[in-house]
Amino acid sequence: MNLSWKGAVYTLLICLFIGLIVWTYFGGHSANAGQLETHAPDQSLGSYPTQYVPVIVEVPGPTPTRPPLATLHLGLQLRWDGEGELYLDGYYWNPGTHLTRTADKQIDADTIRIYGSQWYSPNPFDWQPDNWYCHYNTVTNHAELCSSQSDPAWKWIDYWILPADLALANGQTVMIDGQVFNVSGPHTFLTGYGEEARFWRLSNRDRFLYYYRGDEWKQYVERGDAVLFYDFDGSRIRLFSNVKRTYYYNDKPTSNSVRYEESLTNLDGIKSTASELRLTHSQLETESTPTTFLNSDLTELIKRVDLDSQSFRSRR
Repeated sequence: MNLSWKGAVYTLLICLFIGLIVWTYFGGHSANAGQLETHAPDQSLGSYPTQYVPVIVEVPGPTPTRPPLATLHLGLQLRWDGEGELYLDGYYWNPGTHLTRTADKQIDADTIRIYGSQWYSPNPFDWQPDNWYCHYNTVTNHAELCSSQSDPAWKWIDYWILPADLALANGQTVMIDGQVFNVSGPHTFLTGYGEEARFWRLSNRDRFLYYYRGDEWKQYVERGDAVLFYDFDGSRIRLFSNVKRTYYYNDKPTSNSVRYEESLTNLDGIKSTASELRLTHSQLETESTPTTFLNSDLTELIKRVDLDSQSFRSRR
């Protein structure tokens, strides 16, 4: 009798529990059904009730991260300004040099066209301006096709942008157009906007031939007379160059020389002035003492000076 009473109680509790579940299920659906019937048809999206629509709409999507531009990209604009110092048998000239490069056309996925322009001001010899273009590979930084070719008499070219696969390290050496250069850095200078820019400093380890057209005159760059600054932080673009060439006559050095100095004055993300880079150069290297020169026929000198106007045109 006692056992039957307990069984009846358990049975009643189970029935109440099942009844509660059934009432909750059907009662909830009936309430929802009534609510949906009072709403306008456009208050639902598919099979979802309208109260859930704002939750779905407001879920933020992923924000794509734009990859950084390659160093050589469409729209890139660069400008170098500088000056030359020509000492020839007692005469001195100081032309101003100006060089621009603009990436103005996309050739294909990894090639762009870079348009170059070079002129002199002041221009004591009325040297003509020059214009050209080259196709550059945006992966390797190499020129693949140019509208004109360099004069083969010019034996060396300092890159305006380093090849992408050229590794630089402090205290090591690298090859620049076949010549060995010592590397140091990073060094720093302040731009015209008060920003700090870092660079590698390269100087030639050995003397090398710069110009020779087959006659008795040659131009050599003596050891340490070619100094190049390249951007440290990724672009590999030349920020500054100071290259002195010494004239040799019948393979003997003379007191005649030509020196050109250039500073990058405009680049995306880096803007500087020539004076700042020149000051940095002078802090890193002691200035040489000017040489005494002899007088000779000016006409012959003018012929030799005119050749120097081509030195910038040879750098594509």
